[in-house]
Amino acid sequence: MADPIDPRVTIGHVHLKVADLDRALAFYVGVLGFDVTSRMGDSAVFLSAGGYHHHIGLNTWESRNGPPPPPNATGLYHVAIRYPDRATLGDALRRLVDARVPLDGAADHGVSEAIYLRDPDGNGIELYFDRPREQWPRASDGTVRMGTDPLDVNALLAEAKQGARHADTPRGTPAASPGAAALSSATRDRLAQLRTRLLALHQSLLDDARVAYEMDRGSVSSKSHLLQLVINDPFFAWLHQISEMVVRIDEATASEAAATETDARAIFDQVDRLLLPSENGDVFARKYYEALQRQPAVVLAHGAVKKVLKQP
Repeated sequence: MADPIDPRVTIGHVHLKVADLDRALAFYVGVLGFDVTSRMGDSAVFLSAGGYHHHIGLNTWESRNGPPPPPNATGLYHVAIRYPDRATLGDALRRLVDARVPLDGAADHGVSEAIYLRDPDGNGIELYFDRPREQWPRASDGTVRMGTDPLDVNALLAEAKQGARHADTPRGTPAASPGAAALSSATRDRLAQLRTRLLALHQSLLDDARVAYEMDRGSVSSKSHLLQLVINDPFFAWLHQISEMVVRIDEATASEAAATETDARAIFDQVDRLLLPSENGDVFARKYYEALQRQPAVVLAHGAVKKVLKQP
């Protein structure tokens, strides 16, 4: 068996065959925001983030005006582009939404959050950020446990907005006021439980809302189509309030945050007030009431959230 690879080794850059250089640049530079570091006429261009010589090479040496690769052939599955934090990944999603680039999917892998799409030449692209290593889920033997759970894209977009508002100041919860108790490990764990159960509730509500949407407006053709609707269609806008609560939890529990027990209580109280179904309340309360009447899964998810909120 070969000796292990040096742990300092990283994967550097990727070169992609494209059919049309300008079309590819419109995506990688015009949408994602990479910088051009050098260009070889109309045959190749090199792109970078942050001044590196190149992270991505695009060329037409063997592929000018060529078709996308067939789905049943070997080759590149996708290129993974890692973002430094959740807010910058959210900004990437915002760029894609603004440019009306369709998504293939979005997932929470436990160790990371990712969105999937294809570039204009059909190459698979993953945009993701890694959670801190200490937050990676692990089995009893210490091995990393990756999964594929639904990703709340509304929370991701909300994170981008939070990052834009605080671009000139440190991110996270404001510094604790004198005498305020710092967030305890028990409260941090309780917030993590609340986050997990809010995401499950959001998914149950989304499943119910999708059924109502299809009865009223026609079939949702794919996961990508549903993602676009969740982000852009007012029909699903009421669900954004749950996404915003997830963002608040993420900010309070971030490693650089200075959240307090008082901040945590405010989050628990706000979630408790939000999840009050009512036939005569605001839009969220009415739709939440209707979903609880229709779907046992929503009732179970609601109960799981309330159980966390009732913990001492």
